[in-house]
Amino acid sequence: MIVGAGVSGLFIAYELAKRGVKDIVVVDSSYPGSGASLRNLSCFRSSFTSPEHVVLMKESISIWLKLRDELGMKLEQRGYLWVARKPETIETFKKLADFHHQYSVPTRIVDVDEVKNIEPGINSSIVAGAMVDPTAGRMPILENFIKLYLKVKSLGVKVVPYTTVLKFEVSGSRAAKAVTTRGDVEADYFVVAAGGGSRKLLKTVGVDLPIVDVPRHPLVTEPYRETIRSGLIIDWDTPGSPHITQNEHGSFILARDLEDVPEASIYSQRIDAFPHIIKPLVELLPFLTKTSIVRYWMGYYDMTPDHHPIYGPLPPYDNLYIAAGFSGHGMMMAPVTGKLIASWILDGRPYIDIANNLTVERFKTGRLVKELAVIG
Repeated sequence: MIVGAGVSGLFIAYELAKRGVKDIVVVDSSYPGSGASLRNLSCFRSSFTSPEHVVLMKESISIWLKLRDELGMKLEQRGYLWVARKPETIETFKKLADFHHQYSVPTRIVDVDEVKNIEPGINSSIVAGAMVDPTAGRMPILENFIKLYLKVKSLGVKVVPYTTVLKFEVSGSRAAKAVTTRGDVEADYFVVAAGGGSRKLLKTVGVDLPIVDVPRHPLVTEPYRETIRSGLIIDWDTPGSPHITQNEHGSFILARDLEDVPEASIYSQRIDAFPHIIKPLVELLPFLTKTSIVRYWMGYYDMTPDHHPIYGPLPPYDNLYIAAGFSGHGMMMAPVTGKLIASWILDGRPYIDIANNLTVERFKTGRLVKELAVIG
């Protein structure tokens, strides 16, 4: 049984089904994809600052690319443009690029002229240079999510929406059943992939997860002809790293990490977020002054203290697993998440060793993993 029919939960089901597991049930308290899966910028990258993220994201991109053939998914490797306003930031980017090259991620440093060539609309007078990740990009997540959902269903997986798991009941060292709003479900294995909701559920069996839902407030414009060539442009030197993408329909999506009230309602409003997000991006891309914001939505980053997911088994239980706390990167990590959890369950270990660094045990031992680039 898998709790959470978001992109991670469905990929876990997909990988288990491909390996011959029968009678897989995925339940969700709302409709499939209702959480962070369909409330994100739909971008992907492996240009992170920790070995764990780089290795796993690189593998995840490789799987996404294979899924173009397997499931007819769409994605474009348009690259990320990490923009530096300060000359000293270029030195930081050079160190990051050297780090990425150790893992065969071909990031490169570009000067102002090349930044202007990549993004003609950029205000080069305030730019010192940039770092480019050519393997990064974006995708139409709704279309890809639907293709994944239909494939999972075709493999015999049962997806049950509008069913809340209230608690687990245990017997010795095993989770015995899930108590839901539509009856009890017994299973050999349970996987919790319910974002920030995973914390509340697992408290029912004494497992405390350090996950907090942190609000984010993207702005969406009217559609325009293709103007931004990169999958994502990030203003690295401005606090909160304002960033912008242009989706498959032509709309610009603008966002910035702002201080907010953790666990705020998904329906809470932050009108004051508008100027904080818009001002630095208009400085960087002056053509935005002529665009119109048509909607604004709120989503969550389900954050952990070290900005990495929590993967794997949940001691002291032999058959209870977790995949949550992605800190804004769950969609891009979802394919590798599916394979990791499937291998943990069926083989007793993750198929990529570095994933062992991301189990819940790290919070008890204090061996946290640091990530600086917590951006779309």
